[in-house]
Amino acid sequence: MTNFLVDSDKKLINLSSKLQDISEIGLDTEFIRESTYRPILALIQISLPNKEIYLIDPLAISRKELIIQIMNNLSLTKIIHSSKQDLEALYNYMGCYPKNIFDTQIANNFISKKSNLGYSSLVKNLFDIEIKEGSWRTKWLERPLSNDKIDYAADDVRYLIEAKRILVDKLSNLKRLSWFEEEQENELKKSNIILEPKDAWEKINYPLHFDMNHIDILKNIACWREKLSIKYNVPKKWILSDSLLIKTMMANEKKLSDIISNIRQKILNEEILELKNILLKANKPKNKNLNPNREVEIKCSELLLSVADKYDIDSTIIANKRDIEIFSLLNNKVRFMKGWRYQIFGKLVQ
Repeated sequence: MTNFLVDSDKKLINLSSKLQDISEIGLDTEFIRESTYRPILALIQISLPNKEIYLIDPLAISRKELIIQIMNNLSLTKIIHSSKQDLEALYNYMGCYPKNIFDTQIANNFISKKSNLGYSSLVKNLFDIEIKEGSWRTKWLERPLSNDKIDYAADDVRYLIEAKRILVDKLSNLKRLSWFEEEQENELKKSNIILEPKDAWEKINYPLHFDMNHIDILKNIACWREKLSIKYNVPKKWILSDSLLIKTMMANEKKLSDIISNIRQKILNEEILELKNILLKANKPKNKNLNPNREVEIKCSELLLSVADKYDIDSTIIANKRDIEIFSLLNNKVRFMKGWRYQIFGKLVQ
């Protein structure tokens, strides 16, 4: 395979022309996410069916609209492995959300006993080829790009098109293609990756004994944290980690002061006051554990292992420990009570 560095608008225009008659590409990105709210895009890798690989340098081009056209082209399937952070990096760069994605990690979850395999493990399993790991250690924003960096980045897309073909064949043979499509639609929808501050609380594993009042307070604090993270462009944990966010709801005045004084990001006094005002309205939740319905938990766990064994997939893809806890304690509509999970598992535990 030949690797081409796209480091000018002219080269990007030529690549865009090549893509007009192509229906699918392998796609990956390199980005930096050490001290910012969203990942900073440093490189875009694209593989073509003819085995050519193009590495687009977003720091060297000005025709961003050409990249937007590629990512928004509904006729062009973008094959990515473990795509969530790539999609977020592309969104941060483009200001719009890429369309028509095929995620090989999600697809592989339905044909493998081990879930969420890394790209190198997938390549090893499908092609018996060893590739290097560790791109997160690389300073991708440094220029010029060395030949080693280019070769490494190219490997990340080299096998994606063929991997998709193999995975689709296996999913079709197992009659699980619809499972994959349903899962990918849910996992990769924009609202699941590009969070609105008001929805940030949904990503927090809060104690199950929280009542609606506690959840309302949680929503307000999570929204407060998200807005500040966006404002200061810092990771959320620089404001409050998830565990500290929960602790603020239970803290006395001294403990709350200690938590606030240790916030890594310097914030304004009025922003601290806003947090305190949110907490003033709260009836503090107590540190307590609900008594689990052991009979239901045991039944669910036994059935889960049986179903996972029957379909030869990782049980955690069907349901995890928290899913079962929520179901046994609250009988809420957890994820295994709908879609493909319900068909193979949920209806068995009703």
